[in-house]
Amino acid sequence: MRAPPRSTPVPNGFDVLYGETVLHMESRVAHVATTAGVIATALVLASIASGSSIPRIILAATLGFLAWYTCVVLLMRTGRFRPWMRYASSLVDVSMGTVVALLDLHVNGPVFALSAGGPALYAIGVAMATPRLQPRLCLFSGLAAASQLIIVVQFILRPAASPEALATGAYDFYVTLAKAIFLVTMGALGMVASGSMRSLLLRLTESAVERERVRGLLGMHVSEQVMEHLLSGRMPEGGERRAVTVCFTDIRGFTRLSESQPPEETLRLLNLYFGRMCEIVASHGGLVNKFLGDGMLIVFGAPTHQPDDARRALAAAREMLAEASRMREQGEFPDLRIGVGLHRGEAVVGNVGGAQRQEYTVIGDTVNTASRVQDLTKVLGRSLLLSRECREALGEGEDFEPLGAHGVKGRLQQLELFGVPEQDSWQAA
Repeated sequence: MRAPPRSTPVPNGFDVLYGETVLHMESRVAHVATTAGVIATALVLASIASGSSIPRIILAATLGFLAWYTCVVLLMRTGRFRPWMRYASSLVDVSMGTVVALLDLHVNGPVFALSAGGPALYAIGVAMATPRLQPRLCLFSGLAAASQLIIVVQFILRPAASPEALATGAYDFYVTLAKAIFLVTMGALGMVASGSMRSLLLRLTESAVERERVRGLLGMHVSEQVMEHLLSGRMPEGGERRAVTVCFTDIRGFTRLSESQPPEETLRLLNLYFGRMCEIVASHGGLVNKFLGDGMLIVFGAPTHQPDDARRALAAAREMLAEASRMREQGEFPDLRIGVGLHRGEAVVGNVGGAQRQEYTVIGDTVNTASRVQDLTKVLGRSLLLSRECREALGEGEDFEPLGAHGVKGRLQQLELFGVPEQDSWQAA
């Protein structure tokens, strides 16, 4: 199906799946940050234990970073994470550059603070916003990192620098501004990338939701194997010719039944009947191709090849007749009697329709003949009839009753028919 216009609001199902994906990505970022915090804290503790002169404030900074993301992970697990916390996390990410720069200034002076890892961490903090799939968050992190860089360099490191260091131009405002613009550009690029990933995710989510909706609809009528074939996209453009067994069913006296009761009751009985029959057909690997008023057109052997399609059709027909008898005897559908006709032959199977709507169907004389066989169940007073072609496909091992050749409307050649001995649960129409 075609994607809806961009102006079309995304259905709730898309919002739910998209929200779950964004939350999953946030969780991944939080776990990575937590791991990084654990490693950094361990390194600081190891350095302190070895006698290094690292200030305790560095330990406090790493522990604070680790504590924040540990809380984020716990909040996500308990379902208490809120959208504003993403911005708080992003601010924590970029602020680590400021913390490291200030610590380097305290330990090694302004020159080391400007050239060491502090400013580089700003870029990492900005980059951490992109996987969160929040475009505005990416721009926010770029602006936050740029602002902190200008404040740290121009108002903290520059006043503390020696005249020799200032003479190098490394602390000039325009140099700092160029670095800040770089950080903002990173945030803008992250915004574009995150927006593109978000749009792609929405399209994939839309496709997944639509596919599941189609699977749900198909799953009510066809087996899993048939459904997978229909959704695989391997259907030839012009259809394909193959041998199939076609089954037609019809409710006896349905017109009279529908005239004697309210339409709502008629619809309820039809839905009950069709629901039971569809379950039976699906269990035998058949495809309910059409509902024809109170009748059904069922196909075995398409769209997937089934070497025993005729035997599947016969088994399904017997079970449908038994179920109809049970529904009648238990009062679920009073006076329910059905006729079933089976015929086997070649037909063309494939999609038919226009650009707006297509339907998978089976076309050919085999379909018309199966319909005629079902019509003859009324004439011969039988619940189930098979054509000679269907009888031959079944092979030996079945007890069929020859009923002779019969002429049908619209067909020059007579149909040779076979009956199946009526079971105790079946009653002739």
